[in-house]
Amino acid sequence: MNVKTGTKPIQYVAVKAIIKQGGKILVLQQSGEAAVDGANRYHPPGGIVEPGEHLREALLREVREEIGLDASVGSILSVEEWRVNIRGDDCQFFGVFFDCTLLTPDRISLQATEAASFAWIGSGDLPKFDILEPSLSVIKKALAQNHVSM
Repeated sequence: MNVKTGTKPIQYVAVKAIIKQGGKILVLQQSGEAAVDGANRYHPPGGIVEPGEHLREALLREVREEIGLDASVGSILSVEEWRVNIRGDDCQFFGVFFDCTLLTPDRISLQATEAASFAWIGSGDLPKFDILEPSLSVIKKALAQNHVSM
């Protein structure tokens, strides 16, 4: 329960894509237009699961919407929980992070209202990017497990 207002947080299920290519992982810089705690910070592609939607279908939809490309969804890498403030509401997220591969690794086409920019990062790049938790921990683990670096 939110101590300040006496209301319970709004709960969401989210999916996140850990997309690896060329020894790096894709992160998006959240648009400053988004009125949330994480504006201008980095995170993997993904979003909220709609009612009745399967997790993998939601992730494929979110990847298409955010970067304009098709992907294949592999195994679950991690399940995490986090809280953010969205337009004044206390929100609790339960996020499922999946290993993903781009099927059409052509040009990324960002949805401007969702992402301002993108970057392919390796473990040496992590200090240069303000990555939201728990995404940072999941990315570190994925980079370490697969010896993805540079």
